[in-house]
Amino acid sequence: MNMLALFSRDLGKGSSKYRLAQYIEYFKTRELNVKLVNRDDINKALIKEVRHFDILLNQRYLFDYSLARRLIENSKRVIFDFDDAIYTRPGKPYSLIAGIRVRTRMNLWLKKSDVVTTSSNFLLKYAQKYSDSVKVVPMSLDLDLWKPSEKISDNSITIGWAGAPVNINLIERIDEILSQLLIKYPFIRLAIFSGQKPELSCPFEYHPFQHGMEPAFIRDIDIGLLPLNDDEFYKGKSPIKAIQYIACGIPVVGNVIGATGEILTSENSITVSDRKEWFDALETLVLRRDLLKSMGIAGRRQAEKKFNFKTVADNFYNILSGN
Repeated sequence: MNMLALFSRDLGKGSSKYRLAQYIEYFKTRELNVKLVNRDDINKALIKEVRHFDILLNQRYLFDYSLARRLIENSKRVIFDFDDAIYTRPGKPYSLIAGIRVRTRMNLWLKKSDVVTTSSNFLLKYAQKYSDSVKVVPMSLDLDLWKPSEKISDNSITIGWAGAPVNINLIERIDEILSQLLIKYPFIRLAIFSGQKPELSCPFEYHPFQHGMEPAFIRDIDIGLLPLNDDEFYKGKSPIKAIQYIACGIPVVGNVIGATGEILTSENSITVSDRKEWFDALETLVLRRDLLKSMGIAGRRQAEKKFNFKTVADNFYNILSGN
C-alpha cells in the first residue's frame, strides 16, 4: 500500500513528529509506504497524483477549501488526523470571518473523510458532531527510550519543565510560586529545557533545546511541571509532555483540564488550579519522597498501558489500512 501524507510542521517537532513521522519506519515493516508532502508543496498537481495512492492522510492541516475538496474527491481512502482543538486557538479568539473559514475547512475534512483519528475522547466528542467514523489514536512514545533512570540518593530535589518557546509564557506564569518555594527550600533546583530561555525572577538551570537530549533531561528531574491555560484550546490538548514525564517515572504537578485528564490521574499527578494549590502540591512532593516514588511508579504503569508506541502503532496501522 502507498499513502500520501500531508503535514504542516517541521517533522521533528510537535504533531508532525508524534502523529506522523515517528510511525513511518514502522509502517514500512507493514508494507505501507509513505510519501510526505509539506504544506508548501500542496497544490493542484496533487489532484492527479493522489489517484495513484491507496490512502490520503491529512495530519491536521486546514488549507484552501476548493483544493481540499478536490483532493478528497480524487482519493480512494481519506484519513483526517488532529490532536489539538484546531477549530479554535489559544488566547484571543478568531475574528468572525476567520473563525468561519477555519471551521468550514475543518468540517469538510471531518464530514468527507472515511475515518477521522484524534488523540483523546475530548476531541472525539467534537469530531462526532460531523463524522460517524471517529477513532482515538492516543499520543505515544517509544518506552525503551522514554524510561525511568536510577537516581543517586541525596537531599536535593529537581523540579523541571520542558517545553517549546511558544509555551514559555506558561512557565513564566508560575514564576512567583517557584520563587517562594526555592526561598523556603534552598535544596530545590529548578531546571528548564527549551529553545528559548524564560524570564524568571528565581534562579534556574537553563538547558537549551538539543535534538535527542530531552529524554535525558526529563529522567534527571524529580517533579514535572505542567502549567496550562484554562481555555478551549488547552482543554483539547493531549500534552505529549505529560506522557514524557510519566513514562520516565516523574510525578506531575499541573493544570489537569480537558484531554489532559485522560493522561494524568490522582495516582500519578497532583491537580492544581490556583497559586496556593500550586505551592502546596509542590511542597507536598518535595517533603514526601515516598509519594514521589509511588506516583512515579503509577505513572510509568499508565504509560505502558495506554501510550506505548508498539501498541498504538499497530492500532493506527489497522485504522489506516481499513483492517
